[in-house]
Amino acid sequence: MKITASMVNDLRKKTGVGMMQCKKALTETNGDVDKAVDLLRKQGADVASKRADKAANEGAVALAIENNKAVIVELNCETDFVASSDDFKALQQDAVNALLNNDIDSVEQLLTAKVGDLDIAGRIDEAMSKIGEKMSFKRVGSMQVGEGEIVYPYSHLGGRAGCLVKLSYEGDADTAELESLAKDIAMQLVAFDAVSIDESGVPAEIVEKERAIYREQIELEGRTKPEFIDRQIDGRVRKFLSGICLLEQDFIRDTSVKVKAHLKAEAQRLGLSSLNVTEFIRFELGK
Repeated sequence: MKITASMVNDLRKKTGVGMMQCKKALTETNGDVDKAVDLLRKQGADVASKRADKAANEGAVALAIENNKAVIVELNCETDFVASSDDFKALQQDAVNALLNNDIDSVEQLLTAKVGDLDIAGRIDEAMSKIGEKMSFKRVGSMQVGEGEIVYPYSHLGGRAGCLVKLSYEGDADTAELESLAKDIAMQLVAFDAVSIDESGVPAEIVEKERAIYREQIELEGRTKPEFIDRQIDGRVRKFLSGICLLEQDFIRDTSVKVKAHLKAEAQRLGLSSLNVTEFIRFELGK
């Protein structure tokens, strides 16, 4: 079958793949457009296989909020050049739409979500066949926004890090004031990499690991009497927790107060009976 320029152009519009690659696919499938699309998708999977050992440490974190649902997703690639491309951004937006419109808790579920005629896994293959670079979703997250709650999606450095933070409150509140506060808290979370809102959310194994390290450090230093070692360890653990627990960190806009104290002061200023950070999700490339 003769492969015409019109057929090649139609396939290019459908897949976004280059003209020469489209013509080759049509030639190999005897002009069958559907089979050519499948072939190009398989070639995308082949790209993934061949580049499986390549590091995909670039990319971007995308966030969105719509109809009382907020989502966050990290898409990785090999180079920052691809991360800034329209094809990368289109794939990322497809993932965001899938997260907003479906109950998805994992990357595995995301890959099976349909966007148009393809699932997200198919979209990845399609994008890789065009770009020739490894691309993969690393993690996803979402949270619901209920009454008396506000969620702020914050993107940092063009998507190199991102954060969703939820505040809950009681009382009549100015939405703009709460959004400004939530933005500050999100900036805090991105800048200082909190593990938990407070000590209760820090996994016990993390604390025990630190205690063991501090014990060994103190014993090697040899300056503390045995009966005072546990007291020294407790002090170092408290300092460690103050660095990884959001509420115990110095507030980013006023380091003379803790985040906990700032929230209390803001609640009083806004006339709220309560104001709390109840949830956050933080993604950062390379972590």
